[in-house]
Amino acid sequence: MTEGKTGARLRLVAGVMAFMFATLITRLWFLQVMAADELWSKAQSNFVRAIPIPAPRGRIVDRNEEVLVENRTSRMVKVKRSAVRNREQLLLDLSRVLNIPANELGKRLDDPDFGPFEWVPIAEDVAEEDLLYLAEHKRQFPGVDYGMVGVRDYPRGALAAHVLGYLGQLGPEELTDPRYSAVRPGQLVGRGGIEQQYEHELRGRDGHQFVEVDARGAVIERLTGKPPIAGNDIVLSIDRRIQRAAEQALLAGVEHAHGVYHEDSGTYLKAAAGAVVVMNPRNGEVLAMASYPTYDPRVFLKGLSLGEWRQLENPKRNFPLNNRAIQGQYPPGSTLKPFVAAASVKAKVAEVNGFYPCPPEFTVKGDTSKTVWRNWKDQDSGVISFGQALVESCDTVFYKFGLQFYRDRKVRGEALQQHLRRWGFGADTGVTLPGEQAGRVPDAAWKAIIHQKEPKLFPDPVWYPGDSINMSIGQGDLLATPMQVATAFSALGNGGTVWKPRLALRAQSPPPAGGAVSNVPPQATGKLPYSKKLLRSVVEALQGVVTNGTAAHPFLGFPLSSIPVAGKTGTSEVPNKQPHSWFGAMAPAGNPDYVVVAVIEEGGHGSEVAAPVVRRILEHIYDLEE
Repeated sequence: MTEGKTGARLRLVAGVMAFMFATLITRLWFLQVMAADELWSKAQSNFVRAIPIPAPRGRIVDRNEEVLVENRTSRMVKVKRSAVRNREQLLLDLSRVLNIPANELGKRLDDPDFGPFEWVPIAEDVAEEDLLYLAEHKRQFPGVDYGMVGVRDYPRGALAAHVLGYLGQLGPEELTDPRYSAVRPGQLVGRGGIEQQYEHELRGRDGHQFVEVDARGAVIERLTGKPPIAGNDIVLSIDRRIQRAAEQALLAGVEHAHGVYHEDSGTYLKAAAGAVVVMNPRNGEVLAMASYPTYDPRVFLKGLSLGEWRQLENPKRNFPLNNRAIQGQYPPGSTLKPFVAAASVKAKVAEVNGFYPCPPEFTVKGDTSKTVWRNWKDQDSGVISFGQALVESCDTVFYKFGLQFYRDRKVRGEALQQHLRRWGFGADTGVTLPGEQAGRVPDAAWKAIIHQKEPKLFPDPVWYPGDSINMSIGQGDLLATPMQVATAFSALGNGGTVWKPRLALRAQSPPPAGGAVSNVPPQATGKLPYSKKLLRSVVEALQGVVTNGTAAHPFLGFPLSSIPVAGKTGTSEVPNKQPHSWFGAMAPAGNPDYVVVAVIEEGGHGSEVAAPVVRRILEHIYDLEE
């Protein structure tokens, strides 16, 4: 009985072993025959790695090909996580050498955008003696390497920061954007300015290097790869010399304004921000674009903390990232009067040879509200010519023009708004920078719509005579950007062609080739419906503004006989704020090469702050002594 049980057990064990052996044989046959190709492919992918090689980013240069942004070499320390043996000890040792807290190095080493076989950069711009120490003690730092890498460099410092932009990582909403399909996780892309607008030209195409590694990640052999293709350079219309002069004059104007007492508010001018645009009126090329306050794009090179980013977005610092030349929207004040004057003649509301009373007050006959519209000065100038109304910037003359536009609206439609839009107001100028604002040319339809959306802010949906009267002097709900005003002054000076502002002249291959890849030709966006004779008469009146009008004092001593200047002051009123200071000019007046527009937020009268800013820029352009 016992022998029988033993034999049965042996047979059972033998059967199980035979089954397991058959299963093993079947599995081996499957792995070696049926799945051989698939497993071979997987084995290859496990031990062959593609190491990306970033492409050098293209440079940004001014019109004379003076470098504004380029790449420089930086001493970088990097770590391969798969080769690190004792993480804590390594971080402590590196912290001691690099003088960077160990926890900060740990955060950089844990960057999820880098794979286990990629080198993770943990420090840039490392001192040469620190690299020498790492080289001499290499066995103490397993998994650590170092080398020279290219990083963005700004040889002119913060010059033209709002034009150039900066580099930053993609936001969550952009990760699925097809425009960034070639961007690897962790790579920096253009944020703002030319860096963002021409990302596709500047970025180039990354290369890669295939390497064979063992199970520990050590490189066994370097295989074939694909070299990177450097990005193209972008040549701007900006003139570095004029850009520097514009920024310096803007800063000087702001500082000067702080010492100007404003009687109405009973305090000194706040003048916390402003902008300048310098343009070639013959083709729309932007020679300078300045915005204050500004920022330094170099602060983004090593990454910003959340606190540092909030400082740049802090309203108390007046949003230094905002480019007020294209994003600042202000009532243009009396800088709008040249364009209203031309529209008034075209619409037969006024005559070039006409004469008009300029009293200190204006009222509308039959107005039950008995609103009194006041001139900017209290004296009665008597009856003055059409041109003199511009020279003196007589509000009460333009009130009459605005009222007549209102009365004619049933026959001519909203003619004043139509004319202002022809000059480029109320729409993007098309300048090749992200974030441009369109300004606003209000009309009856807009007022009805905005009332429905914001009934508390805009309680009345009806377009009244006062709305047209206010618009005639650049006030009310009308808003314009400095770029729009510069575009309009350019059209006035060149005889009626509205040019799209041009900031980039061409993309070209990097040195040593340097050949043009694509050009950006000048583009006219409209032709004004005014005779050249009418436009010349307006320009001649604006010359009088500088010689004996509202801008005569800030241009005392300027050589107007050899370099005639035509200009217009503007003082725009804003609720609960001090007035904004405007000045737009063209020189030489008869056939201008330059248009210069400046606005200083809460800078008082146009003649007090903005006009001296424009004068300083013109003096620099023409190499004049102040």
